Amino acid sequence: MTLRLRLVLALVLLVTIGLALFGFATYSQYARSQYQRLDDQVRSSLPVVSRQLASGSSPDGRPSGEPDGGGRGGDGPFPPGEAAGGPTLVVPPGTYAELRGPTGAVVKRIQLSTLTALPRLPADLSGAASTGGLFSVGSVDGSGRWRALVGRSGPDPGNLVVVAVPLGDVLASLHRLVLIESTSGVTLLALLAFGSWLILRRGLRPLEQMATTAGQITSGALSQRVTPSDARSEVGQLGLALNTMLSGIEGAFRERDATEQRLRQFLADAAHELRTPLTSIQGFAELFRLGADQDHVDLPVIMRRIEEESARMKILVEDLLLLARLDQTRPAQRAPVDLAVLAADACSDAVAAAPSRPVTLDAPEPVVVPGDQDHLRQAIANLVANALRHTPDGSAIEVSARLEAGVGTVAVRDHGPGLDDEALAHAFDRFWQADRARVGTGVGLGLAIVAGIAEEHGGTASAANAPDGGALFSLRLPVL
Repeated sequence: MTLRLRLVLALVLLVTIGLALFGFATYSQYARSQYQRLDDQVRSSLPVVSRQLASGSSPDGRPSGEPDGGGRGGDGPFPPGEAAGGPTLVVPPGTYAELRGPTGAVVKRIQLSTLTALPRLPADLSGAASTGGLFSVGSVDGSGRWRALVGRSGPDPGNLVVVAVPLGDVLASLHRLVLIESTSGVTLLALLAFGSWLILRRGLRPLEQMATTAGQITSGALSQRVTPSDARSEVGQLGLALNTMLSGIEGAFRERDATEQRLRQFLADAAHELRTPLTSIQGFAELFRLGADQDHVDLPVIMRRIEEESARMKILVEDLLLLARLDQTRPAQRAPVDLAVLAADACSDAVAAAPSRPVTLDAPEPVVVPGDQDHLRQAIANLVANALRHTPDGSAIEVSARLEAGVGTVAVRDHGPGLDDEALAHAFDRFWQADRARVGTGVGLGLAIVAGIAEEHGGTASAANAPDGGALFSLRLPVL
């Protein structure tokens, strides 16, 4: 079943139970009040009918001594009687009364209406007379019920007076109450079911729209969003949560596509970079095989070039393996490492590699961070080597190692042409090179390794342009 139908059925069921309990309580209270009123009427009728039975004649003029007089002539009420110090008492219509002698024989009987059946009274009424209680009996012809009361009458304690009032009016009132409650309940339930169906259909329409939008999203339209999406209602909160989730999913898909694209580009670049030295090695080996006995073939040159290309390929493979290990996000070895010392070593290496370059170091105090010394040494060396490779000969390089707000920072600043927007966006991408025509033997993995090592140590690597020209690369790591 649909949610709308389940809610309507649940609402109708709850209201039905409530109406049934209410109807039962109302019926019980009303029935109790009606029976109590009838019992009061029976008790108040006993003195009146006792005087009537003690009179000389019955209502139709027959002698009072005739037990078969019927007492059923005439349609008028019993003569009204006066309650002690109270209002006038009137006997209910259809009241039946009889006088029994000491032997239990019926001496006289009277009844208000000829249309009412006789009650089926028990032959022995002495027990009911002693208790003075009310009791119910059936009709002689089985057509109804009566409420009866037995009392003593006259100076003779052996005489008994029986008063019986039919329950027809009470039962009819109760039946009318049941009919009214049933009809009203069914009508109310029908109106409630119809109204709740319309209200729920309107209230659940946003959910149906969400389901339709979800179907469109399933077909690939990730840019679709559900409505409403606000915090003013439960449905709006659901829509807001769904839209937030969809934004996250859409971002995850974009990130996945970008990752796949980077992976494909990485594999293509790695294959290209590995193919270059392999092609050179294959060419020199084939040249040696074809012309080993010819004088113009310089064997030492061929072997040196093969060694150089092999070393270049070895460096590339080692860099790729290092990047792969960094991507595994394993906990790095933690030991105190002084970044100032590593920066000084990198400056010494730079001076040895390019004696004409002015290289300065600004490290006024130790900068100790927890990390892997070999990896951090390679990261700083890569930053300095990148500055040497991408700046004109003779331009200065400035290296600093400082503590800044609980963070160890190593900065390498050159005085070259700086970085354009594309270089700033892709400086730390793998195999990305700003100018392949002048990068020499590099393959674009140096800065990518720097970024991987920074992430391994819980830090960051950044690139920017210095205010007065040149590029500024920074490595920021948390200190001990």
